[in-house]
Amino acid sequence: MRTRIIPVLFVTAVALAACGSKDPAPTVAAPVSQAPATTAAAPATAAATTAPATTAAAGGKLTLDLVKQQVGPVFAKDPDCPKGEWVTDKGNIDAKYRANVTDFGEYDCHLVDGEAIPHRVAQAVFLTFTDTKSANDYSDNELGMVPSLIDGTTVVAIGAGLKTVDMRKTLRGIENACSCGHVT
Repeated sequence: MRTRIIPVLFVTAVALAACGSKDPAPTVAAPVSQAPATTAAAPATAAATTAPATTAAAGGKLTLDLVKQQVGPVFAKDPDCPKGEWVTDKGNIDAKYRANVTDFGEYDCHLVDGEAIPHRVAQAVFLTFTDTKSANDYSDNELGMVPSLIDGTTVVAIGAGLKTVDMRKTLRGIENACSCGHVT
């Protein structure tokens, strides 16, 4: 359901931005002493409204390496995840999605090095699918209400099992690092 709402919200935001740009400059302008700053800020605001579409087209890429760099330091600060490892075994993916996954990684938390069974499993999940429909289906059906970062065919989710990790903040940090995708 989320993926169907995003295009409507995006179209609405673009329409509002377009309507706002037709207003005459005197309506938006501040006092004469601040007019250049206000006028310069107006285009930046319009650009920020459409940033997700333009930055994705500009080539920002959501990769497993980028997610690893962003997640490791954040998770290591949590007492339930002082040590962690990325597992890339596609056998951990539900069979109905496995055939459509081209790249996968999940972050398991350990309390000590060499711990045989992880203390927390799949606290971060990274998946790249062969098509956007599979990515959206996975996000809607498997992640449910868990926030995720979606960039075309790639989905990243952060688990809720760590007390000191803010899921949305961590996803937004990844989103900002790659200048791509959108957090749901």
